[in-house]
Amino acid sequence: MNGRPARRPKTTLVCGYGNPGRGDDGLGPALVARLEEEPGLRGRTDIQTETRLQLNIEDALTVSSFDRVIFTDASTRGRAFFEFKRVRLTSGWSFSTHALSPGSVLALCRELYGKTPQAFILGIRGYRWELEDGLSDKAVRNLARAVAFLLKRLRGRAGG
Repeated sequence: MNGRPARRPKTTLVCGYGNPGRGDDGLGPALVARLEEEPGLRGRTDIQTETRLQLNIEDALTVSSFDRVIFTDASTRGRAFFEFKRVRLTSGWSFSTHALSPGSVLALCRELYGKTPQAFILGIRGYRWELEDGLSDKAVRNLARAVAFLLKRLRGRAGG
């Protein structure tokens, strides 16, 4: 023993948001569902998953408990199957806002709780947005690629 406290593993929240009743808008929650089925992640106390229809003010409290947050959502543009990028703090939120961006949630987290977890957005390319359950065939293929990418990242972060 060296007298130093043991380092706790860094914690990660994967938060998928979107409306599964609007076609490909359900890509964020679909990614979380796939992660929850993954045997290699079961039993990992350093990774938690949640889904939302949309991000709200209350999510600032949730993300304040984590070292890392990965927001997953459907994307309406881009040629890539998915895009993974760091979330930047976004100013301009208000308490009358009904839905927030990941950057606004992060800004609220810092403002209200003095914490700024490392945050990323995984935007998965979607194509259909009509009122219907289920993902388009192209979105399902993009989802599979995004899941594989994220699993590799999460597995590489075991223990911190």
